[in-house]
Amino acid sequence: MRRGILALVALACVAATGAAFVALQQEAPKREASLLNQPVFPGLADRLPAAATVELRRHDGAVTLKRDGDAWLVAEKHGFPAQQGRVRELFVGLAELRLVEERTANPELFSRLGLEDPDTPGATSVLVTVKDQAGRELAALIVGRRRVRTGSTLPEAVHVRRPGESRAWLAEGTLRPDIDPLLWLERDILDIRRDRVASVTTQRAGAEPLTLRRVAPDGEFQLIGGPEGFKADRTRLDDLPRALEFLSFSDVMPAASLADAPASGEAHVVTFDGLAVVLRLVTHEEHRYALITASWSAPDPPISENASASLLRAEAAKEEAEMIAARVRGWAFRLPDWKADVLTYRLEDVAAREENPS
Repeated sequence: MRRGILALVALACVAATGAAFVALQQEAPKREASLLNQPVFPGLADRLPAAATVELRRHDGAVTLKRDGDAWLVAEKHGFPAQQGRVRELFVGLAELRLVEERTANPELFSRLGLEDPDTPGATSVLVTVKDQAGRELAALIVGRRRVRTGSTLPEAVHVRRPGESRAWLAEGTLRPDIDPLLWLERDILDIRRDRVASVTTQRAGAEPLTLRRVAPDGEFQLIGGPEGFKADRTRLDDLPRALEFLSFSDVMPAASLADAPASGEAHVVTFDGLAVVLRLVTHEEHRYALITASWSAPDPPISENASASLLRAEAAKEEAEMIAARVRGWAFRLPDWKADVLTYRLEDVAAREENPS
């Protein structure tokens, strides 16, 4: 009996799917030859240099990008810089979208294409709106589901609908209208490779500082001031000179808003070519944020002509310090817990584990 019921349910599901597919095909209006294979927004590429704001909105979130000179900023993240490449990618995608097939004019079927009103609870559609400085609309488009690619030669395509219109289209092109602000941020802070590091000092609030130092780029890091007989875990020690490699953040806030946040520790990293980076960590809502400063001073001794290629010459190192300082000034960066732990290592955190006598 139970097996027979399950079979009937399965047949019903197949029938419903088939009916929806047929309905979608039947509702497709006749193609208009004058519109097919035409840009969704004719002439948009010529108008985009005037773009001043971009809004990507869904019922459960939004991202607002604002132009600031040659840069684009993310409003929902206090005006932190966006990835300029992603903004360009969005504009190119909008300008190059081409209508290739009419899908339906029946609003009851929009949800199957992800093209329902973006304000509808549970909707997956995203409304993309581009405006100029005066607030004039340059482009507006509801973006739905991508076409499932059944072959490597099939071009990218996405279902789209213009706001206020009752026709849905399939358009060829690539468009990624993400509504998570973090996906638009330029999240890489800095990248200081181990080969350049001369010394690292970390200090957790309320604990003694921990310092590693070496005298030459090809030398081994030595623990400074450890107690007699102390055995360190070399792998954990090596976490320290690598602490600023590929450093990125998981959120960002204005530094001024954390002025009263309790301190959780500090890290100081100095390179052989004169770069000095200081990270002051504070705790906010159970997360640790880093306030970063960077500076440069002529190294002593100076970099020799036959020094490692990984070391920067004076002008390059000075320019790097200035670029880092400009990028981090005024911001507090939320770090992953494991990275914040490394930047506040204590002596006991790098101690070698005792071997099990058994």
